[in-house]
Amino acid sequence: MIKNTRINRNKRLLFIFSSFIFSQSIQAQNQQGTGYPYFVNFTQGLQPQEAYKVATSGVQNDATFTTDGLRLTRSVNNISGGVILADKIFKSDQGIKFEFEFAIYGGNTNGGDGISIFLVDGSIPKDQLNLGYFGGGLGYSFVRGGESTEGLRGAYLGIGLDEFGNFKTSFNQGERVRNGIFGVTLADGRNNVSLRGKRGNQYLSSSEPAGYNGYPLLYSTATNASPSSSNRSAYLNTATGKYIGIQNPNLKQFSIESGGTTIPQNENDARFRKAYVTLIPNPSGGYNITLEIQHGNVKETVIDNYYYPTSLKYTETTISNSTVRTLDTSPPATFRIGFAASTGAAKNIHLLKNLGVTRPYAAEVTDDLFSGCPGIKSTYSPLLNDAAYSGQNPPTLSYNNLDFNSFRFLDINGSVIPNIVNGTYTSNEGTWVYSYATGKLSFRPAIGFTGIAQIKYDIKGGGSNGTEAPYNLEEYRSMPALIQVNVSSSNNCSKACVISNKNVTQKITR
Repeated sequence: MIKNTRINRNKRLLFIFSSFIFSQSIQAQNQQGTGYPYFVNFTQGLQPQEAYKVATSGVQNDATFTTDGLRLTRSVNNISGGVILADKIFKSDQGIKFEFEFAIYGGNTNGGDGISIFLVDGSIPKDQLNLGYFGGGLGYSFVRGGESTEGLRGAYLGIGLDEFGNFKTSFNQGERVRNGIFGVTLADGRNNVSLRGKRGNQYLSSSEPAGYNGYPLLYSTATNASPSSSNRSAYLNTATGKYIGIQNPNLKQFSIESGGTTIPQNENDARFRKAYVTLIPNPSGGYNITLEIQHGNVKETVIDNYYYPTSLKYTETTISNSTVRTLDTSPPATFRIGFAASTGAAKNIHLLKNLGVTRPYAAEVTDDLFSGCPGIKSTYSPLLNDAAYSGQNPPTLSYNNLDFNSFRFLDINGSVIPNIVNGTYTSNEGTWVYSYATGKLSFRPAIGFTGIAQIKYDIKGGGSNGTEAPYNLEEYRSMPALIQVNVSSSNNCSKACVISNKNVTQKITR
């Protein structure tokens, strides 16, 4: 995702940590136990071991692992697909942060239905995992009536990337009943990004057993509405169970659909889409939720610091009336992450790739693109646009907080390259040498090599001596970052390539 300047990071810290609780020291390169960090590109054409294709209601699960990514649906009418990372468990006590690229394309001009990304209680037995109602439910929520479908079991939070717009809606159509937004009409019924909350686990009546209530709509934004529109966004007032509309004028206008017939490969393409979701623990319990979406090279805050408490009031729609109820929304001890998508009379391909999961306040890294010359060793500073956190109340982000000694070489799929000696790794493209003292990286192309040489890395904070907890723990390690060196004799090689750090061309973002 090439760009000339680094995308501005959202450095605002939503809420302070009330405390850090850690019971053990985690050794380097151990990613077990807490689940953090986690990265999967979904582009190997193989189903990852931890991924589980969950049964869908009455139809075949269309999810397919391709070399383009996890394709949840083809551009075919009335299909659905879903995957839960059933064997990857993430502790919830200090929050969670995840990011992923998505593409919605290849179908109708106004396609449907959309993609849901959700957090599920990690204690639910694997054989009891399910997907909820498709169509407007996007595999997350329920529907009661003639086509009754239970909602997602263990559901805690659902995020709808909803091109058709029905994920947010309530309806009472006799044969179909479900809660949703009411009392506020959004400026655009389509192209909505919405949050839904926790499953209702109480047996309320024969028509409302567990799984057929709850899942309240928390927040919705019409991304493609004009910034000057009234009620561009609406959120649930958790004290009253009613919705409040807001203008949200600072959000630029964009469609969540990529459109076109191909997958956008990087942010130089205006159709490129990437989502960033952060849940920060609130001292009063629950989380503050921020959701950002990158379209092209612009990163927008779509939902800004919404408070999701441990108990809330919402309005449940029944066949006979609507009732304000109180819902226990305490988070589970652990999370799983899952994805689902569906089509209806309108259709699109729905695809995900490059999922990364970290702790909030994990080290942050940026991809790099450098130039190099055939056969000549050049030295770069790939960490200059990276940073880590330090301190509390609130933590601060700085390059000076990086622990150079925690640098690891990764292969192109994000896996740790073993048996690195003296910071040296040799591939068919050439030899990479990392300095643990300075954070610099040199690359000497192999004889005869021209083209793009690639290597990935990750790194932690903890300060220059790597001793500051909790940022020196493995669960605060960064996502993988990609280094590319464009080796070409056209890169002014008679002058530029013999001078360290004079051949930097661009910084690029993950």
